[in-house]
Amino acid sequence: MAMKTETVGKKVERPFRERRLYCTKDGQWVTLRPARESDAAEITKRMARVVKEGVYLEEDPDTMPSGVENQKEIRDIQKDGGMYTVAEVNGKIAGVAILKRGSMEMSRHTAKFRTWLAPGFRGMGLGKKLMEYTIAWAKAHGLEKINLDVFSNNQRAIKLYKKYGFRKEGHLHKQYVLKGEYVDEIYMSLFI
Repeated sequence: MAMKTETVGKKVERPFRERRLYCTKDGQWVTLRPARESDAAEITKRMARVVKEGVYLEEDPDTMPSGVENQKEIRDIQKDGGMYTVAEVNGKIAGVAILKRGSMEMSRHTAKFRTWLAPGFRGMGLGKKLMEYTIAWAKAHGLEKINLDVFSNNQRAIKLYKKYGFRKEGHLHKQYVLKGEYVDEIYMSLFI
């Protein structure tokens, strides 16, 4: 798929690159690429660390998918025309970004976004790179709208989403209790 970019007043067709490599300010190599089923065990291990924190994902340790379930999810999302991308730092999976297309024909133009970064890999600019990749992927694959939900106490994520054009569409008050505190669920979206 091609996407349009502007250069000095002219539109240039440029293909979407599914594999991207860059170096962080502190010299670590980062690769963004489509997930493989063989990544499932490492994804499960890293995701377990995020879930254990109890503040970023709507998961409990006992509801977390197994490696086999993650393999199936990777396969199913990609087969259904969605995006399942991993961020690798020096060869280790640091996080993921997922776009799961609407399940019915009437909602195929939309996708639900989910992302997470494992502890030890935050503050490196990976969230920005994953967001840029996700938006470029969505444009190249004909999506019109990206939806997400985020805990109201995750101000870092909300700030990032707003920076990339996401707007609030809804709000569920006191939807969760995280570490003994009520937390709202905020629904945001980006029209491509």
